[in-house]
Amino acid sequence: MPTLLSPRLRLRPLALDDARHFAVLLDGDWGAVKQTGRVPYPATESALRRWIGGHLGPASHTFMVIRKEDDRPLGSGGFGGTEAVAELGYLLGRAYWGRGYATEVVRVLLDHARSLSLRQLDAYSFVDNPASARVLEKAAFDHLGVIERRYPARGGRRKVCHYRKML
Repeated sequence: MPTLLSPRLRLRPLALDDARHFAVLLDGDWGAVKQTGRVPYPATESALRRWIGGHLGPASHTFMVIRKEDDRPLGSGGFGGTEAVAELGYLLGRAYWGRGYATEVVRVLLDHARSLSLRQLDAYSFVDNPASARVLEKAAFDHLGVIERRYPARGGRRKVCHYRKML
């Protein structure tokens, strides 16, 4: 996979050794982890290595997000699935929320998906996470409504806002 660039960020392919960065970013932060569908909690390095391992297959395009100015790891972003149904996701450490990084990550990922000739990306945001919904809306995703999906790591069925971007 290539390294992707934006004005402030470098997105390089995710690696198992990135678990140590996530363990620091997410240490004791259930509030951040619960807004993801599958990130383990507690966010131990060994649990995060298993989680990262699930994002390293050939159908996955998942990246470590690094701030260019100081090489600081901020989180991750990517998509996986099939040409017909690819799903976008992103995660930033709480210290980096509200600074436009997530929107920048999503826009870079949209360009990457287009370069792969994907036709659409779907994304989901928990209904109690309006900040994530705003990121998707700023990136011109269409809101398709509220549905229920299974999230075993988050207690089972949860209501989520379903978004789609045609590429």
